[in-house]
Amino acid sequence: MNTPLIWKEILQELPSPAVVTLIGGGGKTGLLYYLVNHLNSLGIRAVAATTTKLSALRRDSRFIEIHSITEGCELLRNRIEEQAAVTLVYGKDHNNPEKMMGIPREWVDQLAQQFPQSIFLVEGDGSAGRSLKGHLSHEPVIPASTRLVIPVIGIDILGAPLNSHFVHRPERVTQMTGAPAETVITTEMVLQLLFHSEGYLSQCPPNSQVLPFINKVEDSLGFRQAQQLAEGILSRQHAQIQNVVVGSLARQEFFRVMDTRRIL
Repeated sequence: MNTPLIWKEILQELPSPAVVTLIGGGGKTGLLYYLVNHLNSLGIRAVAATTTKLSALRRDSRFIEIHSITEGCELLRNRIEEQAAVTLVYGKDHNNPEKMMGIPREWVDQLAQQFPQSIFLVEGDGSAGRSLKGHLSHEPVIPASTRLVIPVIGIDILGAPLNSHFVHRPERVTQMTGAPAETVITTEMVLQLLFHSEGYLSQCPPNSQVLPFINKVEDSLGFRQAQQLAEGILSRQHAQIQNVVVGSLARQEFFRVMDTRRIL
């Protein structure tokens, strides 16, 4: 299926409390706000939040600073009917005024319980604008109530050298994959990071679904590479991964790749 409506179908199937956490790099923040605005435009209540740091310079959402669960509930009740993009944050980072600080993951769990008719979309880590990242042992920061984790990977990372210009924390990638600095990044390296015990999926709640999104598929070569990566992901037959979405957020084109072995 090649339509933005696949996101509606995926997200509306989630049981309550509907919490979705986006992790990784290669368009994660862009996808967060695309989904919030897309759902709101369809009349589905959606709220953005972050458990990490987020750029304070974004203009596609209204930041709501909350300093307690009680305050968060009061502010959300007033704003949630507006069906406009709002992002829950704790406040500005005093050490870096261009960043907003995230709220504790437990607050997301409690707010989602209080607003069961809303879908909460959470940014669970940062990637400094890179298409691939090496996670620290405590990352990503995923709320326990998360029903769906969306790891985002930019397909443009394939063929790029393993350094800080293309990868967030390349030294962690070296530790997890054994690949030395400046190594050309391959599909197998991406798969190693995704499934590593301290990688992308390390903090996923055991009862959550995982839906990898391969972004930046802008031409036929990128599509072939994305299909190969998607097939590599599905071949691992991870219990929480049933599908992969590939496409271009910039063009709003999305395709769902399904694991046919689980259908037969």
